[in-house]
Amino acid sequence: MAERKFFNKKTDAAVTGLLLLAAAGFALFYWLRPQGDNPTAVISVDGAVVREIDLTKAADGRFSLTDRPVSFEISGGRIRFVDVDCPDHICENTGFVSRPGESAVCMPNKTALQIRAGAAGR
Repeated sequence: MAERKFFNKKTDAAVTGLLLLAAAGFALFYWLRPQGDNPTAVISVDGAVVREIDLTKAADGRFSLTDRPVSFEISGGRIRFVDVDCPDHICENTGFVSRPGESAVCMPNKTALQIRAGAAGR
């Protein structure tokens, strides 16, 4: 009995091409999506919002939360965790976030940082 081939070079090339096209489409959708009028950093502790910052108007600098050993840095319309008092520092390694949908979380300090589109002033 002859051995049956399930794929051939043409089929392999077509499947590979479709996968690359899908990946490129996803990347374009992610990078070219609208960022909103005023990306806003929303900081919450234990699920309660403690501060909202319009990143288009915020001055560069650092600030801390009063009841947690957590500090943030704003630079060029971006924000990140810095000087966090926790054992793993994963939130610091996340780096800057600035696009709606991006987030960083410090689990030991129960502090979350989310970027939302146009959340300020609502």
